[in-house]
Amino acid sequence: MANDTSRSKRSRHTGAKVTGAAVIIAALLAGGHFGLGIGRGEGGGLLPAQDAPAAQTAAAEQTEAPAPETPADDGVLGITVREDAILYEGEPVTLEELENALLRDLKDGVAVSLSDDHAIKSAYDEVTALLDRLSIPYTAE
Repeated sequence: MANDTSRSKRSRHTGAKVTGAAVIIAALLAGGHFGLGIGRGEGGGLLPAQDAPAAQTAAAEQTEAPAPETPADDGVLGITVREDAILYEGEPVTLEELENALLRDLKDGVAVSLSDDHAIKSAYDEVTALLDRLSIPYTAE
């Protein structure tokens, strides 16, 4: 009798495994059809109509992106001398790069602000000499 009980349990257990395996296989095969990213890789997606507007929106955002701001857009060009480093609009530059940037970015109505952030005197004097040589008025902060 004990033998019949264990055989009965074993057959039910085996049936559950077979049923579970069949459900998993069916889900994997159907998953590719419903766009779940598994299965045959054909995808298709549940809502293919939503893919096109997303692509159109991304393309529209790229074409409608505003032009990048130039340093003079806010009306002030910022120069900072930090120890012996020269920063133009927060970016480190050489004295020659600073001259080129000022000539490129300086427009009518744009002010130049010169900040001393624990500057070494010789580095600060090089910047003021450049501004004087280019006849660029500035405010020292």
